[in-house]
Amino acid sequence: MNKKANNSSIKNNNTNKHSDAYTRFRRNFILYDLLLLIFIFAGIFLIRKSFNYIASQNITYKETSNLDYRVKLKQNDFYESETLNKGMLYIASLIDKVDVSFNYVFDVDRNSNIDFRYDIVGKLIITDKSDNNKVFFEKDYSILKDTKDVMNSNKEHQIREEVSIDYDYYNDLANKFRIKYGVETNSNLIVYLKINERNKNSNSFILNNNSAMSLTIPLSQRAVNISMDYKEINKTSKLVSDEKLEIVSYPYLVLGIVFLLIGIYFVYRYVRLLWKLRVKSSKYERYIKRILNEYDRLIVETMSPPVLKDREIIEVDKFQELLDVRDNLRLPIKYYVSIKNKQSIFYINHGEELYILVINDKDIN
Repeated sequence: MNKKANNSSIKNNNTNKHSDAYTRFRRNFILYDLLLLIFIFAGIFLIRKSFNYIASQNITYKETSNLDYRVKLKQNDFYESETLNKGMLYIASLIDKVDVSFNYVFDVDRNSNIDFRYDIVGKLIITDKSDNNKVFFEKDYSILKDTKDVMNSNKEHQIREEVSIDYDYYNDLANKFRIKYGVETNSNLIVYLKINERNKNSNSFILNNNSAMSLTIPLSQRAVNISMDYKEINKTSKLVSDEKLEIVSYPYLVLGIVFLLIGIYFVYRYVRLLWKLRVKSSKYERYIKRILNEYDRLIVETMSPPVLKDREIIEVDKFQELLDVRDNLRLPIKYYVSIKNKQSIFYINHGEELYILVINDKDIN
């Protein structure tokens, strides 16, 4: 009785151990499956979130401007108004100030982020009177220094600036040059607003364009009627943005890579569990498989066992001996599975003779 009780206890312990191992295996299998999915998908999501793909696009933008000026006069006995409008004739000796208004409009076909940098410069140019291409003197005078303006997520942006030009200051410079060096000259002050457009990093296209509008004020013309020429901006441009892939969040990128590495680790653990589930073939199965592969053309698999009755049974010990019989008699070797994965029979029928080889798993293993 005691012996039976002990055997039963051992059997129950083994059963419990097997059940616990299976439970742990099943739990780990589900856990690794879940974790690898979570970390891999989270890693891919974060990495995709860290990049921004910008497709190639056609972009059209337009630049227009409006330049206006008014001439302030010195006190005189003829003009009742203190200022004269644009496009008139002016007596040089009566000019006190020239007030210039710059109005620039940038229009693009999509919401954009652009940094504008601009300045207003007065360029004094003194040339030979008979040939304006021959320059005696040239110098830039800063009227409005480097100024910044920003366009944020808009399609249109406007820049307005007003400056007052001291006509006598620049006119005296031109006259002094002519008198001191005794040369016949033409002198002009070109006042221009120069605009440099630069894109912000968040913009989807590259823009680096320079535009300028200008006003030409003649100088050194005493007691002569003068006129003022001006040049405005009015142009439409097209460009094609390059497609690009840019990193917008390094923390997301690093975290995504970490998650992917963790996910790959759980893939490794998952594969190891699957590897443990594989069915291992026995030495017997590998041995039979090797015979069937090597001598496939000589062997005929049959569904019926060999007939032993009224036969002279000749047992052989090795498959090589059965091959020798086949070579001598020129008869096929028949193969029959008597017990799956346990026992196989190879035989050759020759009249009343039966050459037979029985292979058991115990013998091979």
